[in-house]
Amino acid sequence: MLDKSLYNTEEITRLLAVQQTDTDKFIGQSHFMGSPNVFGGQALGQSLYAACSTVPQRRPHSMHALFILPGNHQLPIEYEVERVRDGGTFSTRRVVATQEGRRIFVMSASFQAEEEGLSHQKAAPVMTDPETLPSSVKLWQQRGIASGRSFHPAPVDFRANVADDIFGGERASAVRQVWARAPMELPDDPLLHESLFAYVSDYGLLWTALQPHGIKMSDPRLQIASLDHTIWFHRPLRMDDWLLFAMESPNASGGRGLCFLHVYNQYGVLLATVAQEGLIRLRDDKK
Repeated sequence: MLDKSLYNTEEITRLLAVQQTDTDKFIGQSHFMGSPNVFGGQALGQSLYAACSTVPQRRPHSMHALFILPGNHQLPIEYEVERVRDGGTFSTRRVVATQEGRRIFVMSASFQAEEEGLSHQKAAPVMTDPETLPSSVKLWQQRGIASGRSFHPAPVDFRANVADDIFGGERASAVRQVWARAPMELPDDPLLHESLFAYVSDYGLLWTALQPHGIKMSDPRLQIASLDHTIWFHRPLRMDDWLLFAMESPNASGGRGLCFLHVYNQYGVLLATVAQEGLIRLRDDKK
């Protein structure tokens, strides 16, 4: 049975299934993640769900998003899909998300009819059996109880390949491996798995850029926010299978950090690649 004190999988899958209000227009509700701003993964997952709903016969192979303004978690988000092109093999869609008439997020996505082709991949890193690792989500809950801070359930279980969890702030190299899996079996709906993956892909990726500097998320000087986010879907994936999130940050400069994520299944097959750049600014309150 799903432990709803730890996991909100059912809530998030319902949240991602935006409702169609008119031709190519959709509306999605927002939810609270501990910040007054909309969680970036929500906009990623909902916009992909909306775009996919207009291309039911093809699967997405890439999506490219820009975060323009912080969204208000107390308000719904309106998504308008533009059917840019439908070709013989590929389809292109553009999605604009607005709140109170203001554009807060834009996304473009490309879809492809299934076909065979050449195949190779980046080799998977050495893997640890996720069943031997403790749940980071349970650790977050325990820490919240101990410190008196609020805890917000997650839609998937996370298990880190290090002694600390994915939110740790110890100085380390700019690489990290985390396993992720929904704590329940999900329906055989590719759109559900793809949109949930888009949602989860925004969990902790940017924080990999903080590791070489030993900066904790709780540092009062830190201002951090996603600027852009790209996903390439290489092969079909399921969010109720264990997925290895192999993260790295090749660069930080100019108040921004760049991070990459390669996603593998337990057999070492590369399923997706993610790139994200975000603001990582240290404010000096004395100025």
